[in-house]
Amino acid sequence: MIRCKWSEESEMLQKYHDNEWGMQVTGNDKLFECLTLELFQSGLSWKTILHKRENFRVAFAGFEIEKVMNFGEEHIERLLGDAGIVRHRKKIEATIENAKRVSQLITEYGSFDAFLDQLPEEKQEKQKKLQQTFKHVGLTTAESFLEATGRIPASHSEHCFMYIK
Repeated sequence: MIRCKWSEESEMLQKYHDNEWGMQVTGNDKLFECLTLELFQSGLSWKTILHKRENFRVAFAGFEIEKVMNFGEEHIERLLGDAGIVRHRKKIEATIENAKRVSQLITEYGSFDAFLDQLPEEKQEKQKKLQQTFKHVGLTTAESFLEATGRIPASHSEHCFMYIK
């Protein structure tokens, strides 16, 4: 079976490609996890993040929004010492701030899903809205998040078995 070239490096990447990437993700905490992992991936390889995903889940309290939004300086210091994750202060602080922002969106829209569902149709406008809404999320990270969660079509190579015209 022919896949996107990036997914051929490891079995973990192949499983992610085949079973997760581009599939519709729902649920507040799961979407928050996807946003956070994409944020941490910025400037790094997806392989690095995927291999550390379980460590991220432990470090960030299972990505439970209500818990992460209450992280304080002691949590930040603990995370900066955690070799199992990417130790980047600005990304850690952004994750905590984004948990607060997601919580506000849930209050305003009823769920993170509902907020995403009301984004503009046009891809670049969706990216801009995410960039404006979340800390440390640029246009590329926004696009990656939208692809990963099935909000826009994933960019499979034309030879990939999952490619759709």
